[in-house]
Amino acid sequence: MKEPLNLLQFGGCLIHRPLRSVARARQRLSTENFGPIRAIHTFGEMFQIIDVLRGRRTIPDEYLKLTRGIEGLKPMKSAETFEGTDLALVEPASSVELTFRGISINRTGIMREVFAPIEARAPKAAKVANKWLRVGLSGLNAEVRAETGERLLELIEGRSKEDELARAVIRETEATKSDIPGGFAKMQELLGCPMGVVIYIFRYMPDGRPVSFPAGLREEVIAAAEALKLPTFEPTALVQKFGVAEALTQDSRHYSDAFMPVAGEALMGFVEEVWRNAQGTSAAA
Repeated sequence: MKEPLNLLQFGGCLIHRPLRSVARARQRLSTENFGPIRAIHTFGEMFQIIDVLRGRRTIPDEYLKLTRGIEGLKPMKSAETFEGTDLALVEPASSVELTFRGISINRTGIMREVFAPIEARAPKAAKVANKWLRVGLSGLNAEVRAETGERLLELIEGRSKEDELARAVIRETEATKSDIPGGFAKMQELLGCPMGVVIYIFRYMPDGRPVSFPAGLREEVIAAAEALKLPTFEPTALVQKFGVAEALTQDSRHYSDAFMPVAGEALMGFVEEVWRNAQGTSAAA
């Protein structure tokens, strides 16, 4: 086994944090050869990161925190071919692209940079903001988005740069359905290295059943990966075996500290299996 394997991670905290939690992964994996690619959710964010690494796109400083995954990244010549990359993990965690002034933005970035300051001054805004993001934007419900957006704008009373940006984000952010099969195909084309797919689970029911949000995302991702013959890592059985209550935090969405290394070892095993199989395929060719 080649050590360390050079890995590109395009996904959320359910792949980043488990792999970081496995001490041995530090010797078995190298994950920052192109900079610190942080937790992201959509194919649009993935493509944008690749454009930044290839020097084809620059994000204005005032919008960087809305993207989250771009901060700290710089153009690198080796990103043209991702030279030296052994494989990539790809985990689309949303089927809805969020775009602001032509930039793919991150829902966590919106919550931290736009909603948190509003809620600090007006706690009642939290419920409205959540509805605007989850039902209006992620749910592609234009009527709810317009109604909750107006209510949020009424709660922003200041004239600072931050206040003006918050107003602009609420007024101008666009939500569109992502092309999941097309996204995987484009990532294969852009990366040119073996690729494994991690199935995102929004949350779990008490009996361990996985729940998708937006609805149908899990099934859509699995179908697209199967069509392209991409290997998949589906964590549901692992969570159920460990015990749902023990494996998850109180929100039933994130891994507990006790489960984190278990998930990390399983992901590490998946990474190594994808790499080994790719070597076998190359040899056969």
